[in-house]
Amino acid sequence: MNQTIFFRRMILIVSIITGSCRFLQAQDAYFSQFFMNPVYLNPAYAGSMKVPRAGVQYRNQWPAFNNAYTTYFASFDTYLPSVKSGIGLLLYNDVQGDGMYTETSFKFVYSKEILISEDWTMYGSISAGAQLNSLNFSRLVFADELDPVYGQNQPTAETVPDNNHHLFPDFGAGILLFNGRYFFGLAADHLSAPDQSIYSQNPQALPRKYTMHFEVNLPWFHLGHLRKFCKLNPNFILQSQGKDQNLTYGIYANRKGFSLGMWNRLTTHKSSDMILMAGFIGKQLKTAISYDLNLKGVGLRSHGAIELSISYLLKDPGKKSIFPFYEIPGEWDIR
Repeated sequence: MNQTIFFRRMILIVSIITGSCRFLQAQDAYFSQFFMNPVYLNPAYAGSMKVPRAGVQYRNQWPAFNNAYTTYFASFDTYLPSVKSGIGLLLYNDVQGDGMYTETSFKFVYSKEILISEDWTMYGSISAGAQLNSLNFSRLVFADELDPVYGQNQPTAETVPDNNHHLFPDFGAGILLFNGRYFFGLAADHLSAPDQSIYSQNPQALPRKYTMHFEVNLPWFHLGHLRKFCKLNPNFILQSQGKDQNLTYGIYANRKGFSLGMWNRLTTHKSSDMILMAGFIGKQLKTAISYDLNLKGVGLRSHGAIELSISYLLKDPGKKSIFPFYEIPGEWDIR
């Protein structure tokens, strides 16, 4: 057997093993730019901008490992003033192992605005949709197919699934509480812990995912003046899914439409990522790019992860936003 072909197949096996770790742990994809797709983080954000909002996001994780994880995301949400509610639609596609395994989902979101006091507002939400898991079984290479001399020359004894696709319903809920300075939220996804397995004879529950997030809006003024120089936003996100937990903490700063951010993400697998972000915040258009540098775990050989995001308000909000990443310090005035 040609050595080049043999090594390619061995690399393919390594790719499968790499991708299988995530599949077996049943972890949802993680977006570093959580502020660019807030409805994915917590469905209670739906309608919170009070104007229609659309966004797209792309994440390429570990590009050195032959397209190990590539994730696409799109969302739309808007506010319904007649019923003081928000609605939204989320579309998500996660491609693992260079297309060997994919997860595709859609969700409809409904949120209800509740005015607690003159300063505090709460949004409560529910989400419902479905997820399709697909396995390209023909591309898998198992150990019993390989001969040390002749390479791949015999069929595998592994069980072939009856159907390479599995569609199941999915539900979630969330709560958001804020007053323009403090933002606090709780969310839960996969509430019914649905069976996600391709093999009907071997069911595998998709673990519930719980999210808690907190953010503070800290204006920084010019010395001796009341004019705002920039805005600092410390924040943290704590997530738990199955036996895995991760904590992301950091800060971003906005100055006249330009934003810089830095975070650290820690996981129960003793992995650590440093996240660097740069973005532009226009009155309606927001865009950002971030890079995740893995400090512990797969390390620099993975080439980290790159993420690109665009969010656009389809209508001029007409006033200054109270949400940190949608406010341009020093450029908008409250009317």
